[in-house]
Amino acid sequence: MTQEYLDKLQKKTLETLKFTIDFFNKHNLRYFACGGTCLGAVRHHGIIPWDDDVDLFMPYDDYQKLLSLKAEIDNTPDYKLLTPETPGYYDPVCRITDKGTTIWRNYINPIVFGTQIDIFPLYETNIEDNATLEHMLNKNLELTWRYQRANQKYSLVNFLENIKHKHLRGLLRNIKWAWSTRNVDKYKQELDEFQSTLNQPGGKRLVNFASWVYGLETFEKELFTDYVEMPFADFTIRVPAMYDEYLKRIYGDYMQLPPEEKRHPTHGCYYINLREGLTIDEVRERIRKGETEVL
Repeated sequence: MTQEYLDKLQKKTLETLKFTIDFFNKHNLRYFACGGTCLGAVRHHGIIPWDDDVDLFMPYDDYQKLLSLKAEIDNTPDYKLLTPETPGYYDPVCRITDKGTTIWRNYINPIVFGTQIDIFPLYETNIEDNATLEHMLNKNLELTWRYQRANQKYSLVNFLENIKHKHLRGLLRNIKWAWSTRNVDKYKQELDEFQSTLNQPGGKRLVNFASWVYGLETFEKELFTDYVEMPFADFTIRVPAMYDEYLKRIYGDYMQLPPEEKRHPTHGCYYINLREGLTIDEVRERIRKGETEVL
């Protein structure tokens, strides 16, 4: 990833984040910068210089309210809300994304979106046993990936490429996943039914069931009750009032910069276009013609 790409991507991402925060404030939606975004706010007062995305936590009730406001966001000139109900979108969390840009991060995951803000719901639970919660997290991610794979489009080219390069494992994986496309509706129903059981209103703990980046993330409710505003580029963002405890739990000595060799974006990018919003079929056609990035 070139520095030119990262600079332009961060600029567009900040524009998307500014819209997102203004929208949340307008509708009194609670949110908290989390993960690297929270770290960036505290340590850098903006996006970590080598980071390439923004992550937010949102209490479950507010998350549900956000989903109900999808039409209002979609009717804006520049942005839209991607939810699990959006045709062609199969991730377990929602994203506010720029309509005029296109990113395809992972070839195996058949989803394209613009510069995006990832929004993770914090589920309430009374379950004290972390092993049980970890099992629920793994099952949610497993069901999600199975549904995503079932929505992948496979062509004869996929199979011929693996045969040509003698990638037996890749060929077997293509066959297995291509067969799974027969069960898209079944997998979606199983995923919906399982996710409907995750939130326990009034629970004493909070859980992120949509990501395994930091392992099982469970929190006492008081950790995400209050917030403080932190400078973030030329605006401000909310971080947990107890951000010191939160960041130490994830990163340890979070003010210490990582070694230079680790200062790089963590997401790959199969295709990027920061000038146009394209469908996945349009992207596939551009890639077929040799285009991989438009900055």
